[in-house]
Amino acid sequence: MTSSYMNEMQTPQKVLLGPGPSSVHPRVLQAMSMPVMGHLDPAFFQVMDDVCEMLRLVFHTSNKMTVPISSTGTGAMETACTNIIEPGDTVLICRNGYFGIRLGDIAERCGATVHLMDTPWGHPVDPQMLRDEIKKLPALKAVGVVHAETSTGVLSSVKELVEVIHEAGALAIVDAVTSLGGHEVRMDDWGLDVCYSATQKCLGAPPGLAPISLSDAAMDVVAKRKSKVQSFYFNLKDLESYWNQTRAYHHTSPINMTYALREALRMMMEEGIDKRIERHARVAAGLRAGVEALGMDLLAEEGARLNPLTTVSIPEGIEDGKVRRALLNDYDIEIGGGLGEFAGKAWRIGLMGESARERNVFALLSALETLLNKEGYEVAYGASLSAAQKAIATYGE
Repeated sequence: MTSSYMNEMQTPQKVLLGPGPSSVHPRVLQAMSMPVMGHLDPAFFQVMDDVCEMLRLVFHTSNKMTVPISSTGTGAMETACTNIIEPGDTVLICRNGYFGIRLGDIAERCGATVHLMDTPWGHPVDPQMLRDEIKKLPALKAVGVVHAETSTGVLSSVKELVEVIHEAGALAIVDAVTSLGGHEVRMDDWGLDVCYSATQKCLGAPPGLAPISLSDAAMDVVAKRKSKVQSFYFNLKDLESYWNQTRAYHHTSPINMTYALREALRMMMEEGIDKRIERHARVAAGLRAGVEALGMDLLAEEGARLNPLTTVSIPEGIEDGKVRRALLNDYDIEIGGGLGEFAGKAWRIGLMGESARERNVFALLSALETLLNKEGYEVAYGASLSAAQKAIATYGE
C-alpha cells in the first residue's frame, strides 16, 4: 500500500476570502520559484534593499529601521513588544477585539505592568476615553493600539489616538496587520513610533514575513535598554546589523519569501498605493451593499468599517459551519468564522490584496444566495448582485 505522502502534492485552487491569507498573483508565485541564493550573497543584499525601499513607501516613512521580520504578523507583534518593553514598565493596551487581547498578553509576558482599556467589540477605540484613561497612569511608557481589528472589522482613528498618546509622552505601538496596503497608513505624518504588519493580507504575498518600522525615537529606546531583549530571534539590535550595510549574520533569511515580497511590492508600485487603497474601498462597498440586500447586518460600527475585512452577522437559524463548509467544498470559496465574542455569530469576509476583486464579490454573493435559500432563509435571486454592482459602479460619486 502506497502512503499518501509518496504522491505528488496537488494543491486545490481556492478563492481566499477569509481573514488571511489572501490569494496570491501568479507573478508573486513565479518569483518564489527563482533559484535560492545565500542570505549573505551580495546579490541578495540588493533584493533586501529593494524590499526596504518599497516598504518605506508603503508605510510613508523615512525610518531607517523598516524591515520584514522572518515571521508572520504575530512575530512582528512580539518583536514590537519585546524590544520596547522592559520588566516593570507601565503599558496601556487598547482592546476592542481579539488581537488587542493578544497584544496585551504579549506585553504582559515581557514583564510589563499592563493596564487594559476595553471598548465593546464592533466599535473603534475612542480618543477621549483613551485620554481619560492615560491620566490615571503616571510614568506610562507605551500604548498599544490595533489600527484594523481583524476580529471585528473595525478601523480605529490611529492619527487621533497617537496624538493623545504623545500628549502623555508615551510611545505608540500600532498593529497595522490588516490595514497596511488596504487603508492609508502614514507613519511619519501621524507620528507612529512602532508599526507592524504582515505579508499575507493587503500586500499580496504569502504568509511568512512581517514588515515592521520603528521611528528614531523608538530605536533610541531600544538602544538604551537596561536589560537584554528576552528574545534572541526578534532582537532588533542584532537584526539591524544584518539589514544595514554591516550585513552581520543573525539567522538565515527566508530567501524565496523575500523574493515574493519584492514582487508583491513591485506590483503595488505599478498599481499605485492610493489606487490600491481605492480598489479595496470600492469592492468593500459592493460587498456591504450586497450583504445588506440579503437582509443581513454588518457588525462593525458605521463610519469605522474596515475595507479589507467585513464582519457579517449570521442570520438566525443558519448554521455557521455548515454554510462555510459548503462554500469551501462546493464553490471553492473560503470565508472566516468569528473569533472570541463573535464566535458562531459572525462571518469574516476578507477582500485583501489580490483577493480584492469585483469578480470575487459577485461569486460569493451568488453562492450565498443559493446556500441561504437551501437553508430556508429566503432571499431574492440576483438582488444582492444588483446591489453590489450598483454600489461598485457609483463608488465615489
